[in-house]
Amino acid sequence: MRSIVTVLLIVVGLFTASAPTRGQADASPGPRLPRVVLIGDSIRLGYAPRVAERLSGKAVVVSSPENGGDSANVLAHLDEWVVRQKPDVVHLNCGLHDLKRAKQDGRHQVEINGYIDNLRKIVARIREATDAVLVFADTTPILDERHARRGGDFDRTEADVRRYNSAAVATMAELGVPVHDLHWVVEQGAPETMLGPDGTHYTAAGSDRLSEAVADCVLRQVTVQRYRPLPRPASGPEAAVEYRKTEAQRDALVPEAYRRLKFGEFRIPADAGAWKEQRPKILQTVVDSLGDLPPRPSPPRARIISRELRPGYTLEKVALSNGVDGEVSALMLVPEGRKGPAPAILWLHSSTPDKTQAIIPGTNGGAESLGETFVRAGYAVLSPDAYWHGDRAGTGPSGASESGRTEQEDLFKLNLWLGRTLWGMFVRDDQVALDYLCSRPEVDASRIGATGMSMGSTRAWWLAAVDERVAAVVAVACLTRYQNLIAHGELRAHGVYYFANGLLRHFDSEGVLALIAPRPFLALTGDLDAGSPADGVRALERSVGGAYQALGMGDHFRSILYPEVGHAYTPEMRAEMLAWFKRWLRP
Repeated sequence: MRSIVTVLLIVVGLFTASAPTRGQADASPGPRLPRVVLIGDSIRLGYAPRVAERLSGKAVVVSSPENGGDSANVLAHLDEWVVRQKPDVVHLNCGLHDLKRAKQDGRHQVEINGYIDNLRKIVARIREATDAVLVFADTTPILDERHARRGGDFDRTEADVRRYNSAAVATMAELGVPVHDLHWVVEQGAPETMLGPDGTHYTAAGSDRLSEAVADCVLRQVTVQRYRPLPRPASGPEAAVEYRKTEAQRDALVPEAYRRLKFGEFRIPADAGAWKEQRPKILQTVVDSLGDLPPRPSPPRARIISRELRPGYTLEKVALSNGVDGEVSALMLVPEGRKGPAPAILWLHSSTPDKTQAIIPGTNGGAESLGETFVRAGYAVLSPDAYWHGDRAGTGPSGASESGRTEQEDLFKLNLWLGRTLWGMFVRDDQVALDYLCSRPEVDASRIGATGMSMGSTRAWWLAAVDERVAAVVAVACLTRYQNLIAHGELRAHGVYYFANGLLRHFDSEGVLALIAPRPFLALTGDLDAGSPADGVRALERSVGGAYQALGMGDHFRSILYPEVGHAYTPEMRAEMLAWFKRWLRP
């Protein structure tokens, strides 16, 4: 058996859930790190060590020291290079040798029909013998003139690269295997500078750029594979009895001083004229409560890190400069078969896990991932990471030394010193994402909806309140009236990121929500959700609904309070959400 180079990486403990241990175990304490196998030719040999560095503490990277060669050679060594490694993710890159054309007789090393047949057998064997997630990487570009100058008894051409790639992409779509579009990554990154003198292999900088794309791609597969949902909140009649009992006990513990607090009052407008007069001052109050926010980059500054071709859509990993403290990492899903610019959804994640939940099945009230449900309905989707989530974890004031709640609290403190709120920076970052979404040529900027659950729900309706480019909103499991949180002793239900400065001196969240009018707004809340007390929801329905009625747009506002349902995203909620966007964004 040929030797295998295994790069065993240091544990940082990124993943809190782990699959059963299989294959070679890492020697470090804590959850078993995912095992990633990289297969490919000399292009892979260039980027593999850099992928290992990028995934330090996040994965065990296994990469054979041998050139994988053509698809027939990969197939012949598949058990050794892949199956015996018991991988969680396999990143397969072969094709560059298959398309070699002999100068003597003009034949390819592996003709295209044989290449496709080998790929089918490789996929079948990996699926039969492992539980790994498989990603196929297409062949990177050839610079014909440079390659021709190298001499030798064979040649390669960019035309053959495209022909073999096209056949492979079609085959992988048929087999349901995502394609990591490394060819596109190089095309976007200036191949003349990334490729070396032979027009095939990469400079150090070129290999590093490929490693960034590969590391991003495989880590995303791991995140989806290892995701474990939180326990479902209690629901039903027994849960309702227990909830009311606990609520009464908490209510009784609220000190009298907090019961006597006085809050500003929102005046429901009498008619459209009154609202036209009221609205500017309310908007200014809401904006001021977020603090002195820095201006956003204009035009948007973005770079696309990676691109995958998936059945029915493309997935891009995007990094958006927020112009202050780094990049907003995001996933962009673009449906195939568009006829002109498409409506879009800005999907805003909750406090768990991050942007990747948009493509995780079995979440957000359905078996199919919500992002895929959207793209199959014809929407483009952008899902950005909030502070300390996803790729932004460990990028706060203390860098990689902190994460989670500690990072949240440090960001809160720092922004308070700087005269702004952490919540204001959340809203600002979501506007940065909206700026980018509006700039995409595939998107109809007049038909953008915003939605999310829990923290994502609040992100959605605050964003819509301060930015009229959001054409419709659906808020799931977080329609909160702040003074009701105080009355029920439930301020603990939300992290410190959530709060705005001085708002209650003027009005409660009805003032924020009313700013969305007359744009369509749907709220879906369980009445056992302690973070959104039901009496507060009813109060919001009266005041916000009154504002919509005053504008003659009563049908643009709807709130459903689900009996005996906790902090959850149910299938019924998903159906209501999809119907709402279909009604208002796809006329």
